[in-house]
Amino acid sequence: MILGMIKYHLLVLIREPANMFFGLALPFLNLFLISGNIEGEMGYLLDFGLPMFIIIAALVLCFTDSALSHAYSRQIKFLRKLRMTPVKPATYVATGILSRLVVILLFVATFLTFTTVFFGATIGNRNWLVFGGIVILVFAMFYFISMFLANVFKSAKTSQNMLNIIFWGFLLLGNLFVPLEAMPDILQTITQNTPTIFAANLIQSAWFGSGVFTGHNFIVVLAVTAVFGLLSIKFFKYE
Repeated sequence: MILGMIKYHLLVLIREPANMFFGLALPFLNLFLISGNIEGEMGYLLDFGLPMFIIIAALVLCFTDSALSHAYSRQIKFLRKLRMTPVKPATYVATGILSRLVVILLFVATFLTFTTVFFGATIGNRNWLVFGGIVILVFAMFYFISMFLANVFKSAKTSQNMLNIIFWGFLLLGNLFVPLEAMPDILQTITQNTPTIFAANLIQSAWFGSGVFTGHNFIVVLAVTAVFGLLSIKFFKYE
């Protein structure tokens, strides 16, 4: 049953190639565009740009792929069939995140290999176990938030609209494209308290290998992951 559900989630992902391109190819395209202006500084880009690339891929996989597909399946009543099977909400959510964890980890490995081979970046000595664990934790946080939004509203259409709003909100107010210093004071305050900021800071700490578990970023990300993990199961809807 678990393997069957993982296969189902992967098929959903493959059937939406636009999401694969936007979420997984866009960071590579962005890397090419940026690298032309920072020749000789690829190490700096990798150190400070890596969290942005990982979070973009995670947001797309979670919000525009997994959660939107789930909301659409609710809308067309496809998930009614699952109610007649042994598949429980916790199984559906768990297999969904497991299937996409493979994708995000492959993306990170490919991205690091790509920057090393083609741009001469040096990844140096890293604690790969801690770094990989943090990437998984951050991905789980965004996945649970997106699945909560995909289920909490009675109308599947409302869920789709909210997923799009929060997705672009996380991108635009996550210090990923617009520098924090360039934002008005009120937006700076909002941005500094978004999950995106805490996730980016945590990934960067894991990359540098310092202050991962001692700062507030880890506590916040872990707490948000736990809360929305429970909520995504509690409010799970088959239709």
